[in-house]
Amino acid sequence: MKTISLRKATINDKALVVDFDYNLDKVEHVELRREEKITKAISDEECFIILADNRAVGFVIFDYRFFDQGWIELIVIEEKYRGKGIGVQAMDLICHQCKTNKVFTSTNSSNTQMQKALTKVGFSFAGKINGLDDGDPELFYYKKTDNKKTKH
Repeated sequence: MKTISLRKATINDKALVVDFDYNLDKVEHVELRREEKITKAISDEECFIILADNRAVGFVIFDYRFFDQGWIELIVIEEKYRGKGIGVQAMDLICHQCKTNKVFTSTNSSNTQMQKALTKVGFSFAGKINGLDDGDPELFYYKKTDNKKTKH
């Protein structure tokens, strides 16, 4: 993959985004009511399609709800495109467009692949919360951006 870019998802992308998420984890998609979350993110212009050489390969939901800081809520890359640096480049693009001087995200302690990707893109460990998913603590990370604005 040569060129990685982001574009805002539109309502016409809803089926594509829902499909990416559903194929990642069908049970979680249903239990966490992800279709509703995706629909809201698209209508709020907080969902971005990840393009690799102009081909949709995933999506990211990004907002400013985490203490008014940039927040990567969810990033999903189609399985056959994982491990190729696409997610790392997409996170870099999100950080570059962020309107605050920090971007936060989190992942489960069991998701070592995401932890490695976050470290690779320059995120630092911020802390851990127990109790969200039984036996699988949520690990929080942040990255300082070069962006000078401090509030959304």
